[in-house]
Amino acid sequence: TTMIDVPAETAVRIDTILLANIDGTNAVDATVEISNDNGSTYFKIASTISVPADSTLSLIDRPLYLDETDLIAVTAGAANDLAFHVSYVEMVD
Repeated sequence: TTMIDVPAETAVRIDTILLANIDGTNAVDATVEISNDNGSTYFKIASTISVPADSTLSLIDRPLYLDETDLIAVTAGAANDLAFHVSYVEMVD
């Protein structure tokens, strides 16, 4: 699932990525990836990180910058078990 698709003529500073396991029983694996070529190629920034049941993981502790047409996406190991929140600032060129 694409979390952010940076618009043209814009840069984004990501301050927070929260991953929440909304399954009350089982852990879920999460992978977060960035594409710098509008989705043709992805680079993992977190790979199969286990998020325990009923818990939230803060993924980054320093800002992350994306440029125009960059994407950031999350994949969960089980459908409907993971929610996410991204706090970011758009900076228009």
